[in-house]
Amino acid sequence: MAIRVPAAAARASQRSDALAQTRRWLRTGYSSSRSMNFSAGNAPLPLEVLERAQKEFVNWAGRGVSILEMGYRTDNFREVMADAEEKFRRLQEIPDDFEVHFLNGGATLQFAAVPMNLLGKPGRWNTTHYKTANYIRSGHWSEKARDEARMYCHVHEVCKDPKDLYFGMPDPKDWDFEGHGVYCHYTAADTRQGFEFQQFPFEVVPKGQWLVCDASANLGSKPWDWKNHDVVYAAAHKNFSTSGVCYTVIRKSLITEDVLPGTPTMCNWNRFQTAPDKVWTVPVTFSVWLGKLTCEWMLERGGLPAFEDLAIRRSNLLYDAIDNSQGFYNTFVTDPLYRSRMQVVFTIRDGMGKNEALVSKFLEETDAMGWLDVRSHPLGIPSDAIRITMYNPQPIEAIEVVREFLHDFQRRHE
Repeated sequence: MAIRVPAAAARASQRSDALAQTRRWLRTGYSSSRSMNFSAGNAPLPLEVLERAQKEFVNWAGRGVSILEMGYRTDNFREVMADAEEKFRRLQEIPDDFEVHFLNGGATLQFAAVPMNLLGKPGRWNTTHYKTANYIRSGHWSEKARDEARMYCHVHEVCKDPKDLYFGMPDPKDWDFEGHGVYCHYTAADTRQGFEFQQFPFEVVPKGQWLVCDASANLGSKPWDWKNHDVVYAAAHKNFSTSGVCYTVIRKSLITEDVLPGTPTMCNWNRFQTAPDKVWTVPVTFSVWLGKLTCEWMLERGGLPAFEDLAIRRSNLLYDAIDNSQGFYNTFVTDPLYRSRMQVVFTIRDGMGKNEALVSKFLEETDAMGWLDVRSHPLGIPSDAIRITMYNPQPIEAIEVVREFLHDFQRRHE
């Protein structure tokens, strides 16, 4: 006679088996000494870069000094800064008519620096708020940039979604720009819902308006169109380094003394540009150096064409699994023109009712296995979203493990 196993015990045994299976995937497909880190920032860095940094940490270049104790006006650090800029320029193929700065404060400080530097002096009025900037809305981070700019000018919102979800965009020919804007700002990829412009419509930007891009989430994942941009900035802690630095690339003609009155020194591009070696105050020395090592690592592996190919193959592993799940998994962004290669964000069926419980179970199991930062923000439904982040250094083997877990979880719960 068969022995009946209580349902609760059977479920616990099934979960234990699933966890054991995924641990086997970890051991065979991914370094067992590393966490499965899917954080949107700080993001995982190449193991080879971390090991090199560890090796050189105490005795940089055999000179008996650590990068952390290096004087920022010494020849040693001038060498680090010059090498970091050269490697970054070579990787990104940045033209000579752009300046590169490693500015303190991350991308968030540039939310304020952009209007302060581009709007110029107030002119015949005592306020700058009569000036206008166009801000293309595409999600949470474009909202943050908009909020900061509102303190310095009138912001005209382009493509505003009344539901504030931004799972898609209207046809570019229908985008509503303010023709008298000084500049136009957009966010290349929004991490919250898995949105990324795969083909930004440069042709619709009004003539004569400078184009500014927050490329924090995807800079380094594909060749960049410098001809159509005037300012590009990116927080270092997603694709290149750790926190504290913003990689800021500015067309030379836009760096002038003509900034808003009261612009703080830390936001004044001209102040840094005219300082010796472009260093006005203490840089985040370790982050600059670590970014240099990552750029070298990327160049050694084929540069941006190779990392674009990796980003496509890596994200397609998950999109193919989701799209072929017969509706068990669903992404929020469905148009390939706007699906992110950096974050795949999805839910289980509609994410509500019984499916909300399944989302919670998915997150509990991945948390139990040590996966980091898979839980994302609710996106118009009660349950949290599931987010898998895969910036440039994320090995494809980690995403193969995720794909196998998706298949296994669906098999156990459909």
